Amino acid sequence: MDKLGFKFLMIIITILELIVSLTIFYVANNLKNELIYIIENLIIALCLSGTFTMITPTFSNIFGNKGAEIYGITGFMIGVASFLGPILTKILIGNNGVKDYEIVYFSGGGFVIINLIFLIIFKEEPFVFQGKLVDDKIFEKLDSSNEVYEEKNENEN
Repeated sequence: MDKLGFKFLMIIITILELIVSLTIFYVANNLKNELIYIIENLIIALCLSGTFTMITPTFSNIFGNKGAEIYGITGFMIGVASFLGPILTKILIGNNGVKDYEIVYFSGGGFVIINLIFLIIFKEEPFVFQGKLVDDKIFEKLDSSNEVYEEKNENEN
């Protein structure tokens, strides 16, 4: 049962990503604290996995039967971005050394800020599956049917 909703969870994930995006360069180069750097990378990995977990049902909710197709295109574009990312980073920073990587981290932080603005503006719609509104009543029916099944099994034993 979805009690928190997509928007609330994505805002939390995005705020975590923003904090890490704006501090990881400083942690890596000025603090030189490996533990905090590892923790920040773990936070980014958890945020990424949380986003992938929530995005699939959200695509189905927004795009209906086309959701899987659009998710596939999005997955393909992630692959393209992974390929082009190092090339564009090399173009952005040139051969000027580590200090110029700061541009990459802070531009990533800028994109996270844009994402946060979109999330705040985004209006979360109720979940519709096959033309029917999915709400807590459906889950209550499932729970009650499960109780009947459990009672039946108890009576047989």
